[in-house]
Amino acid sequence: MLFLSLISSFFNALNALYAKKIVGEMKDNNSFIVTSFAYIGVFLGLTLPWLYLFKANAISISLLILVVLLDMLGNLLFFKAMNKIEVSVLSVYMALTPLFTFIPNSILYGFHPFVLVSVLFIMVGVYFLNLKGRNPLTPFLELRKPGNLLGIASAIVFGVSMVPSQQLLVHGWVNPVTLYFYRACGIALITYLIYRPKVWFPSLHKHLSLRGLTVIIQWVCLFTALKFADGTLVVSLAFTSPLFAVFLAWYYFKERITPAKLTACVITILGIIITVV
Repeated sequence: MLFLSLISSFFNALNALYAKKIVGEMKDNNSFIVTSFAYIGVFLGLTLPWLYLFKANAISISLLILVVLLDMLGNLLFFKAMNKIEVSVLSVYMALTPLFTFIPNSILYGFHPFVLVSVLFIMVGVYFLNLKGRNPLTPFLELRKPGNLLGIASAIVFGVSMVPSQQLLVHGWVNPVTLYFYRACGIALITYLIYRPKVWFPSLHKHLSLRGLTVIIQWVCLFTALKFADGTLVVSLAFTSPLFAVFLAWYYFKERITPAKLTACVITILGIIITVV
């Protein structure tokens, strides 16, 4: 199941870069959020006659609504951050996501020191990413910039949302496909009702369709792994995407591979390897 997390990680990086390309053509984050999740909802809806599973009760409905609201907020923050900072930098901030899964999981299930090692390595990686010159305090000054704060806020929201998602899955109230169907449709509908963005982009149909399929692979793999393995560990592996993102962003968008980016990636990956081993 941990292998599924690594597959999710690769597609996480790929989908973020693909999103940047499409958003650049749409020139509106909210249009992208609504249309991309609508495409995902349509694709998943075609599978529901065979794969649908949702056991409705007060707890499962409440958790599902919480997941949709948290992930909608997380996406809004993520794409705002993408407009302000490089994708390769944003992916390192998103690697903080396991920390904010670890904290509520520790409250619910007890403290696991081995998971904390991974989280601490990731935090050190983020520190080195923002280290400029010889002043050791520059990372704390860099984190105050709006794009960086938005990236961290997105990681917090996505990390917390993994907890109710896992509860839905491990109790058998929903399966990964149905959970992502409701998540996608809910995000698209609520975002549209709030912002009323333009949603008709026929020239981008091919790109939206292809990205919709790769996003489904990413999240169904992640949700399947969450059902069977430790939540924090799964999320840690699923957000090893900085390493993929740095090289994909260099190849497709000519973003520079700096020593700080490489150091941050290596430290982050080391922490996750230590946790798995």
